[in-house]
Amino acid sequence: MVDESLLQIETCLLERRKVHLGIAPDGRVYLRVTSFWPKEAAQHWHGPHSDRKEAEMDFLARTQPPCVTRAEISDASRRGEHGTVDGVPMIVMKHRWTGQLTLTPYRLVEDTGVMQVARQNGHN
Repeated sequence: MVDESLLQIETCLLERRKVHLGIAPDGRVYLRVTSFWPKEAAQHWHGPHSDRKEAEMDFLARTQPPCVTRAEISDASRRGEHGTVDGVPMIVMKHRWTGQLTLTPYRLVEDTGVMQVARQNGHN
């Protein structure tokens, strides 16, 4: 838990989203975003990061569309967790910022052994 009273808080825009950067007295940086739902999950401070650039890179990495293989789409379709909304293919996945299940657009990638190893290690 971050003691917010010790942070110098700045507001900025990243990928058109309003985010708060909290800079601790020791220079570590925390980041939270207020525009994701559910608010309780979105507004938790993420970090610490060594500097502002690292915090921003973490945010951008976690908010990019997930990479999904055809096999994952097939599995999701069988579970009723894949479909199209307003012409955009979507899949149910764990949001990489809030940790909540969400319906999200994705990026289709080829199924390779390298991708499978990365997924097993928690990377998308």
